[in-house]
Amino acid sequence: MAIDNSAHLEGRINAHRRLLVELISVVAAIPEARAALVAMAQSTETVMDHEEDPGIEPDPAFAAQQIADDEIRGILAAAMARVETKQ
Repeated sequence: MAIDNSAHLEGRINAHRRLLVELISVVAAIPEARAALVAMAQSTETVMDHEEDPGIEPDPAFAAQQIADDEIRGILAAAMARVETKQ
């Protein structure tokens, strides 16, 4: 049975995410690194409404930027939770 392209891609992305969460959790065990990761989780690269007018129909780049910010926060939150469970 052949796996379609989207299932293959999703499986690979999930594997990368799991590896990244584990690596970040190892780094987050270092207090100085943890502070930097917490700061990163609190910052955002998404342009706020008052900073730039996207027009009537926002550019797809705004949506992609928000998705990336959300994913970064999700990965960092998962890594921090993993650090807490290991301690």
